Amino acid sequence: MLDGLEKRRHRRIAIGLSLLCRRVGVEMPKLHTGRVVNVGTGGAYFETAATEFKPGNLTEVRLLVPPESGRLELGGTISTIATVVRTETLPTSRAGLRASPLYGVALEFRRRPKLCQ
Repeated sequence: MLDGLEKRRHRRIAIGLSLLCRRVGVEMPKLHTGRVVNVGTGGAYFETAATEFKPGNLTEVRLLVPPESGRLELGGTISTIATVVRTETLPTSRAGLRASPLYGVALEFRRRPKLCQ
């Protein structure tokens, strides 16, 4: 937010989900893990130790949804394609005891996310 004004077109909700992602359009892309901080219908923000994500990169994203009694008994995966719009190196205090730094990655979804069980 800048000067208290929200610039996003889509509302985000804070959520802690595991994430798998990999670059699209590169030969033998490496699968990376991360932790979703917030997500909305238009995009997501996650933290990862991976350094290869740069603004403009096309990325395949899978959010891992844990099982929930009465709603999603077996859990599932939300998958989509997204463009990296911003990256940032997080302060070392956020990395905790990790030996490697953490990076924040902001995504804009290019396709509507789909739930797969």
